[in-house]
Amino acid sequence: MFGVTLGELLNDIAGGRLPPGLLGDLIALKIPEVLNTILPLATFIAVIWGLGRLYRDQEMAVMRASGFSWTLMLRPLFNLVLPVAVLVLAIGLIVAPLAAQTAKERLEEAYRTASEWGLQTGQFHVLRDGNLVLYVEAVEKDGQTLKNVFIRQNKDGREQVWVAEKGYYWLNVQTGERFLTLENGQITEGGADALDFGMVRFSRNDLRVPEQERRRSAPDIEARSSVELMTSTGLIERAEFQWRLSPALAIIILGVLAIPLAHSRPREGRGGRVLLGILLYLVYANLLYMSRSWVTDGTVPLFAGMWWVHLVFGISALYWLQRQGRKVGSG
Repeated sequence: MFGVTLGELLNDIAGGRLPPGLLGDLIALKIPEVLNTILPLATFIAVIWGLGRLYRDQEMAVMRASGFSWTLMLRPLFNLVLPVAVLVLAIGLIVAPLAAQTAKERLEEAYRTASEWGLQTGQFHVLRDGNLVLYVEAVEKDGQTLKNVFIRQNKDGREQVWVAEKGYYWLNVQTGERFLTLENGQITEGGADALDFGMVRFSRNDLRVPEQERRRSAPDIEARSSVELMTSTGLIERAEFQWRLSPALAIIILGVLAIPLAHSRPREGRGGRVLLGILLYLVYANLLYMSRSWVTDGTVPLFAGMWWVHLVFGISALYWLQRQGRKVGSG
């Protein structure tokens, strides 16, 4: 999961959607989000592995012979999973939104700082598959003001050459669009197969730097506080709030599900049970992902939300326990 997150960040940096100078900060700020995904699976596998060891060493058979009921397994189980669930709940409701808000603020600040974008003075930077070439002679000490800027771009089959004395990055907070403002310069425009050239002088001109729509809109909902989401009536906000609660609920349900899943014969290996647990977790997680989308677009009513997924897995876990009988290891 961490590798996937790192890959996405590197892909966005390579595509010019994120500044290279923020890689370390963004990785650190992504850790709470990654933990919310990893901890439920890690806890689930740990319980399966630990109980599987009891079955393999015949300790569970001895406990069964002593009249140890499966209901007595719930107390030590909850001693393990409840603190982890509380930790994950705190991460999802408090830490992760704060990290997303901090990442958003750092990005907004970086949009105004040339050095964060890896802009090297005295070098030509080829962007957008060669359709945009940027050259900056120097950057002032504030790290934001560019001096003697040269830009060549292809637009609608015509070539534009921008030359300006200075410029700086800025971000439109309302739309999330990134701009490069140039001052005291001129634009020369002409066609590749025509002789019609034009020249325009300007005191200020804003050049929008294109970026993908998802980068402008995705972090907004993630950075909003849980209290704000809880009191909102919008489908997107309510779906996000349920999503933040889901990992903590999943840890408890998966912990109960691990009891019957860990049951194995004395000579049966534990690897098969762990693999089955991972597959069940993938089904659980994917159903939650799909339910989130269904709630957002109104396919699933809000009262059902993502709760039905937890309900199905919770009932399945209890039913599986009942099938094993009242004694641990029966069946």
